Amino acid sequence: MKKRILFCLVIFLFESVFARAEYNDHRNRNLDSLERVVAGVTPEQVAAMDDEHCTATVSAYAELMWGYAQINSERSLFFARKTLAVGTQRDWLYRMFDGNRMIGQYYYGVGQCDSAMYYYLQALKVIDRMPGRYDEEVVDDARSQMFGTIGNLYNVMDSIPKAMEYYALAEDIFEKQGWKESSSVLYHNMGETWMEEGNLAEAERCFSQALDFGNESADSLQIAEALSGLGAVYLQKGKTNKALHYLQQADEYYIHHEDQEFGHRIEALDLIGKVLKAQKRQLWVMVAGGFAIILLLIGFIVILLHSRRLRKEKEAADEVIDQALEVETPHVVLENENDLTQREKEILPLLAAGLTSPQIADKLYLSIPTIKWYRRRLLERFNAKNTTEMIMKAREKSFL
Repeated sequence: MKKRILFCLVIFLFESVFARAEYNDHRNRNLDSLERVVAGVTPEQVAAMDDEHCTATVSAYAELMWGYAQINSERSLFFARKTLAVGTQRDWLYRMFDGNRMIGQYYYGVGQCDSAMYYYLQALKVIDRMPGRYDEEVVDDARSQMFGTIGNLYNVMDSIPKAMEYYALAEDIFEKQGWKESSSVLYHNMGETWMEEGNLAEAERCFSQALDFGNESADSLQIAEALSGLGAVYLQKGKTNKALHYLQQADEYYIHHEDQEFGHRIEALDLIGKVLKAQKRQLWVMVAGGFAIILLLIGFIVILLHSRRLRKEKEAADEVIDQALEVETPHVVLENENDLTQREKEILPLLAAGLTSPQIADKLYLSIPTIKWYRRRLLERFNAKNTTEMIMKAREKSFL
């Protein structure tokens, strides 16, 4: 049995070192052949192995754990538990960290956030034991990964302040180590978070920061991702020209790496399509707005012309009335109220009440010139020089 285990491990080591080019999962590894290497190894056999053989075995578990991560989450979980078990048994901290992290990722993927958080926090506890046993850079890399991962989990749980708190912890490590590429990825994730929250100002700031870090690290993928994010922000802001500018720059990268970034290019092209639709809508709005302005202008001109015509007609009517007022009214001796016309009977009390010509015109629905004409006529008929004298004579003769 020991010979069989040793033979399997030799096969595994040979394949892992010399035959990786033949592997064909998402990391260019043939998972079936790798799994066959460790299929018959029991926990008891692992416990009895020396460190060299156990290292090879747990390395195979870790390879399978990561290899299945994107294609079979249940198998990935199975080998993550094996990795964690061996790491715990041998107190191999990095394997314990790796196993806890992947188990957490599994629960994250199936929406069990509490379980995911438990394993993430276990991973952090393991990392706290790493200083002194691992290089500082290795420890910082592990810790920053977990800070970012926990931030993502809080993000899914809609605890944005907590998410940003952990993102900031990760960024402190990236800044300390000068990991510009990691900073670019982090700020891109933060930008997407603020986009979902509807905070376009913060989203724009984060994507711009991601672009700066991408340029500093010369990582063309991160540059393209940041450009795509900025394009999405400006699309939401309605600044379609700027959106199209950034998205086309992103697509220039994706189009030359379509075999590796096909999904990203589809997303960028989808955004470009939305921008073009938005520009088309804006064009129609501008055309409709132009027509509306023209119609308003025509309406204004029509109203202006109509107003001028009415003013001319009024001036003509006033001129006729003024001419009629200039004609001397025959003197008629007024004996009693019946000597007045019906309209004169309506106007006389209103004059006596102190109403002005415009007020009387408004009350009787007559024009002001008409009221002036009747006022002049009443002055003539009462042989009065002014309204006060006319009212006094009307009262003397009991007209009021």
